[in-house]
Amino acid sequence: MSQPSTDLAVRRRSRWGLVGVLVVLLGVVGLAVWHAHHPMPLPTETRTVSANTPVDEPVYVGVANGVEGRTLNLSGVKVHTTSNTAVSVTPLLCRDGRLEATTDPTAFCADLVNPEGQTFGSTDSIVLQVVSPEPAIAVVDPVRLGFRESLQWGTFPTGAGAVVRVLSR
Repeated sequence: MSQPSTDLAVRRRSRWGLVGVLVVLLGVVGLAVWHAHHPMPLPTETRTVSANTPVDEPVYVGVANGVEGRTLNLSGVKVHTTSNTAVSVTPLLCRDGRLEATTDPTAFCADLVNPEGQTFGSTDSIVLQVVSPEPAIAVVDPVRLGFRESLQWGTFPTGAGAVVRVLSR
């Protein structure tokens, strides 16, 4: 019969096992972070929306439509405009509607709201309210949406650009 060993010797474990586990763990965390920062891009368009409006009368220009099958939680809408005089450009979220260009968006949108913190679904659109106190020409680049979708988030350009002419009365 053999007797149990009462030897108190310490066996050294291989550090390679611990290093391997750490490498795999860092790889998984890195992949998760990469995935969170790389959602599918949003569609852009090559067309340009044109609109005319008199001085001091706002015009509403539809520049981006919701994407079928995607619901985005918006953190903001960035607008870049180049104009020859002061022009006010305000992004709005058109609920359950779409429009090209109009001075009365209520006929096309169930509701117009500030897009920050809102959901952007397939039946919604991004509308720009453009107004100027003097004659102007404004060229608006496609908007950039800051959003979260499921576990992913990002900021991408989407929709079409616009050219708005503010005419004297």
